[in-house]
Amino acid sequence: MSVTKQRDALQLLQTIPSFPWYVEKFVEHKKAKKHSPSTLLGYLRDFAFFFRWMMAEGLTDAAEMKEIPLQALNDLKKETVESYILYLQESHLYERAALLDKPTRSSRREYSDQTIKRKISSLKSLFHYLASLAEDENGESYLTRNVMAKIEVEADELTPLARAHAMRAKILIDGEIHQFVDFVYNGYLAHCTTTKKQQYHYQNRDRDAAIIALILSGGFRVSEIVNLNLSDVVLEKNQLKMVRKGKKEDAPFFSDWGKEHLQRYLQVRSKYRPAEGEQAVFLAVSPTKPHGHRIEVRSVQKLVKKYAQAFGIPDLSVHKLRHSFATQFLRLNPDPHQLQAQLGHSKLETTMQYAHVLEDALSEAVNRTTRTLGAVSPEPKEAHDPMDEPPGAPT
Repeated sequence: MSVTKQRDALQLLQTIPSFPWYVEKFVEHKKAKKHSPSTLLGYLRDFAFFFRWMMAEGLTDAAEMKEIPLQALNDLKKETVESYILYLQESHLYERAALLDKPTRSSRREYSDQTIKRKISSLKSLFHYLASLAEDENGESYLTRNVMAKIEVEADELTPLARAHAMRAKILIDGEIHQFVDFVYNGYLAHCTTTKKQQYHYQNRDRDAAIIALILSGGFRVSEIVNLNLSDVVLEKNQLKMVRKGKKEDAPFFSDWGKEHLQRYLQVRSKYRPAEGEQAVFLAVSPTKPHGHRIEVRSVQKLVKKYAQAFGIPDLSVHKLRHSFATQFLRLNPDPHQLQAQLGHSKLETTMQYAHVLEDALSEAVNRTTRTLGAVSPEPKEAHDPMDEPPGAPT
């Protein structure tokens, strides 16, 4: 198990006691279906938000979340759930203070439609389990009615081309790939308005550029990069040994360009003063942990977002870096089977989502259907003038 999964598994064990018993049953069910600890923690976060809302609205007499009885879910009406959806849409106006122990700046931001759909989908999954899959000692379902079955989650009715058009503004293509990494290393300094920020940038720019270049040069998941140990890097072969989704061992490649950035970082890795025995490739330090320790996924997500906003592509995320690699790969190497192997996808259909991103390739293909090599454009015919007809000719 990777370091990240070990940490999430421990957090899951520590968190689950604060939830009702039936949520623990749900988690056990999902574990049996091999859902990852991070996915299960995501479910719990969504459940916690909903349960706190129920308590704040007086929909249960429970003093603690773990005491909310199953009957409280059974008694929910469709109108009540629709009120919760409305709250999700407007909760930023109140900084979500009633439902959060420590409101932050993000609590003032409006939830995106995608976030709201995810929160509702999480609840639909829980209610479906309780009403249709789980059973008590008498073989009866835990819930006698499933109110969430009456709640519709609108699916995005987008064609592959429409999704591709939306995706294009969120990824890097061609020269943008090198430009972004160069910006991380050199250009971002202009956005450091204080001496402290400048010093922080100089401290971490080798690491940050290496992380981003490595993802862009091999299409790796952020968790795969964070979990890398020094022994996993095979520089002479441009390969990384890793355990991917589904506990599959793999050794995908990265480019020479990514290798240059990785080597530059490895030469200065010691400045993080790693603790004895620390094998993580990418390190971080903090006031509470002054010795170099494994950087966290959330930290990488935040640093990518920071650079992306300054670069002028605010929708670029760490996962979109993986999309950028995949799209560029298919642009230059139209072999989805090779890309499937590199990305570690189990199904080719997953890989093919990147095939539609570049509209110029489709435009060129359409052009080729009516293009004839060496063809000469027909000369325009002269206009026919009836006055040129000989006398007596029929008109």
